[in-house]
Parts: sequence; structure tokens; C-alpha cells
Amino acid sequence: MERQEFYRSVQYEATLAGEADARNATQAVLSALGERLDESRSQRLDGQLPDEVGDYLVEGDSGEGFDYETFLERVADRSDRADVGDPQRLVEAVIGTLFEHVDEEEREALRERLETLEFEGAIPEFGPGARS
Repeated sequence: MERQEFYRSVQYEATLAGEADARNATQAVLSALGERLDESRSQRLDGQLPDEVGDYLVEGDSGEGFDYETFLERVADRSDRADVGDPQRLVEAVIGTLFEHVDEEEREALRERLETLEFEGAIPEFGPGARS
């Protein structure tokens, strides 16, 4: 049931038409994020996320070096099956929902890592997981 709650949150926050679009958006964002993060961080997050959702973080390669614009391009390319609109909005909805599903220690560690990578745009300003 937790997986559906995750997708419902993404659907609501990104104003998507349905759960299938939310699932596609989640996969697009988390698979691209998993490629940028180091493997150990992705695995720690995976362990705290619902089945299937966390898997998106660890399916591909990890630790690649790319900037935030490239990250958004990857999200846009991967979310082409769904009517998802602006990739920035998707990123904020998925990352915000992720923040709500992990413990405080992992949330703060990921927030710091995103800032270090200059991925501050991924941290939502409003809604779940918003900047404090």
C-alpha cells in the first residue's frame, strides 16, 4: 500500500492525470538521480522506500558526473511516455515525496548531497520535503 501512497503523492504534487503518469515520472526522476548519486547512498535510500520505488535508484550505473541541466534532460527523455509536463516540477514532486518517506538522517544527508552537487533545484520549495 505504501507504494500507491508514494505515487498518489507524486500525482498530486505534480498535477498528473493518473497513477501511471506518477509511476513513469517517479521512475524517470529516481533512475536519473541514482545515476548521479554514489551507489552506497542510493542503496541506503532504496532500503527506506517502498518496494519498486527504491529499485529505480539502483537499477543503473551510479556515480556519473553530470550537471543539473543534464539531469533534467534525462528526466524529460525518460518521462516521454506520460503527459508529465515540466521536468523541474516532476523532480520537485518526486524528491519531495522521497524526503517524506525516508528518515530524518537520510533526508538531511541527501539534501546536503544535492546541494554539494549543485542540484538545489531538486529540493522543493513548497509541499512535501520543502526547504526549511
